[in-house]
Amino acid sequence: MSPGVTQVDFLMAAVRKFAGVLFVALACALPLVATAVAEPLPLPIIVYHQIRADADGPPDSLETISLERFESQMQHLHERGYTTLSGEEVVNIVHGEKPSATKIVAIHFDDGWKSAQLALPALDRYAFKATFWIIAGTGIGKPHMDWVEIQAIGRNPRYDMHSHTMTHPWTRGDRMLDWMNAPSPGKDAEQVRWELAESRQVLAAKLSRPIPFLAWPGGRYNDAMIQIATESGYRALFTIADGVNPPGTSPLAINRTMIHGGCDLRTFVQILNDGIYRECDRATVASEHQ
Repeated sequence: MSPGVTQVDFLMAAVRKFAGVLFVALACALPLVATAVAEPLPLPIIVYHQIRADADGPPDSLETISLERFESQMQHLHERGYTTLSGEEVVNIVHGEKPSATKIVAIHFDDGWKSAQLALPALDRYAFKATFWIIAGTGIGKPHMDWVEIQAIGRNPRYDMHSHTMTHPWTRGDRMLDWMNAPSPGKDAEQVRWELAESRQVLAAKLSRPIPFLAWPGGRYNDAMIQIATESGYRALFTIADGVNPPGTSPLAINRTMIHGGCDLRTFVQILNDGIYRECDRATVASEHQ
């Protein structure tokens, strides 16, 4: 201790020095903390089909969810701060583009069911984006949406419309993969090409926009079908293989997870986290309201 410097002065100087060191350390650490917090979560894509407005509709299943439950799930996404993505944004992210938000999800509706329009008020309430996959041939008109309804939804910039083939062949023996493996008269690679190319052209003409994405009906495909799809002009292909989509996911095999209508909110949260499909039954519905 120097002459003329009291013990109090010495201690105060030491405190100031320590505070300065602590400030520098915190300043260096904060960017690391911010980077860690800003790291985006994996990208789940959740898929719906029909929506039931009342008890008289189809039961809860892989194909159907009640409007009440759907709205509850959308409210959860809103309250937890999720950002919804367009099809183009999904493709950009799998190509490696960093998302603008940490909690992200894409909402899809397969087959163009007329009842999917029941989702629009909840989507509009939260300004959510969504993608609708349209069967451009046999999927037009009741029980599916007609062209007037499809075009009305397509005019909203938050909603995408993309190809789900012309006829959605999916039953055993009448799937595009079956045609490729065991061609029969009228059912071969050229029929696959027609399903893919024609649906893209029809939708582009009806909606006056490019149609760069395809979702496989039933999720069944092989490498030869991927080649036909890319030759037909598609830039990205969506499956129903479950799982999330980290950067580096192939744009020709993007994962999507079906939402079973019987699953409660806790199960829905698990799906958002890991993208793994869960099958639930009516017992789950009952327990949710107890």
